Amino acid sequence: MTRLQKLILQNIVLSLLAVFFIATQTAHASVTSIKSKNGTLAIDLPEGFYLVSSSKDGKSYQLQSSLLPVTAVIKVYDNGTYNTAEKALEDNLSRMNAEKEIDTFSWRNQDCALSSFASYIGQTAAAGYAVAAPLPDEEGLIVMLVWTEQTQFDACNDFMLSFIDGLCIDFGSFYEAGLVTTYAYPNAQTYIPVTMTIDGKQIQSYMRESDKEANEYLIAREYNVLKLYARSPLWKEAWTRYYRMVFRDSFKRLNRVSFDIFNELSPDCTDDTDLAQKLLTWTQGMNYEREKNTSDFASLPSIILGGGSDCDSRSMLLSVLLTSMNMDSIIFVSSEFSHAVAGLVSTHPGHSFTANGKEYLMGETTASGITWGMIAQEQDDQSKWIPVLFY
Repeated sequence: MTRLQKLILQNIVLSLLAVFFIATQTAHASVTSIKSKNGTLAIDLPEGFYLVSSSKDGKSYQLQSSLLPVTAVIKVYDNGTYNTAEKALEDNLSRMNAEKEIDTFSWRNQDCALSSFASYIGQTAAAGYAVAAPLPDEEGLIVMLVWTEQTQFDACNDFMLSFIDGLCIDFGSFYEAGLVTTYAYPNAQTYIPVTMTIDGKQIQSYMRESDKEANEYLIAREYNVLKLYARSPLWKEAWTRYYRMVFRDSFKRLNRVSFDIFNELSPDCTDDTDLAQKLLTWTQGMNYEREKNTSDFASLPSIILGGGSDCDSRSMLLSVLLTSMNMDSIIFVSSEFSHAVAGLVSTHPGHSFTANGKEYLMGETTASGITWGMIAQEQDDQSKWIPVLFY
């Protein structure tokens, strides 16, 4: 483990394009689009960042957080400006006279670079992180820097790492662990077996040995970020981003599990909703247990491995598996009811809530014998539920 990896992991404990920047928010809170020639990139920003300035050529932007004393710069370089991400990071940080530690690693099948750094910015002693990643289709390279005053580094650490981890360079990166988490937990080639009993069938699968610990790291870090919004008017947006980040990190980790479940169960199902019902019944029979961690959210790999779970982690697990099976599924969360349920687009009748122009049947994961499209009468008020749309 490098010193930079240790820095990223230890602070989780210490802290309780041509390109056009689209400054307006999308329907998914602050997933900010970056349009390129051949597609749309995005950064799922922590809530409350605003645009301070941009260059005339539209390839450099400075952002400021309204929540914490954190500044960020995003730069996009044309193809050929730098031969490697490491060279781009070295050049940018050297021009700042920064003390740095640059590591290279693979993310999205691209050679990327990540560094912690310390420098004087103006008259202020600053510290933060910088990353460089090639863009798809030889469109160039993106560099992101985020920093705060050195005295505030520990307090802002998770927030800055979350900012960088929000980068999505292509469609596939919306469904895979972010750059920082991948760096901290490289994709090990060691696998562990998984056994599940669903609808009376024993299903064998496997996942990477590091998946549980990596997912737990992401959940703890993002919960630390979420807590910063406890008294903010942006708490709802921050809450939905928290679940989006968990969904994104979990999705590929459970790809094989989802594949094996589908192959085993689907031949005996009449349609997608029949399959979804078997999975809903399975989650209802899981061991109910509140997590003994600060986030109170069980990592999805730990549930698959037989650990305890409650409503929001079960609903997330169900939605990840169904989405991987090409079904339209989201979750709904409620602070008033301290509860979460899964949602499923289906042609079957039943009680539904509307989100993003679609009707989602409710899926209650903690009460046995409940089918899709059923919800407790006292909870049947959609105004008290927040839909969490993934991507």
